[in-house]
Amino acid sequence: MIPGREEIIDILKRVKDPETEMSVFDLGLVRSVDFNEVTGKLIINIDFRRRNPSCAGCVPIAWLVQKKITENLAEEFMKFGGIKSVEFIDK
Repeated sequence: MIPGREEIIDILKRVKDPETEMSVFDLGLVRSVDFNEVTGKLIINIDFRRRNPSCAGCVPIAWLVQKKITENLAEEFMKFGGIKSVEFIDK
């Protein structure tokens, strides 16, 4: 079973940015969530561009924060039986 709209929103509200403790939903990081029924792949369009620091020394820290967010999102979505994999695209 794949998550419905309300379940997706609940997940986005549960997953927090480790820096700010704000939800991914409140930060507006996720632009869309699509599911390919044939492959079982959930495709999440996530927008980290506006959160990338201008300081070159801060970029590796931002990558770690982004990695943690995507790992937490994937973990939450993988709890649904119909989802075989989660892919993130940043457009």
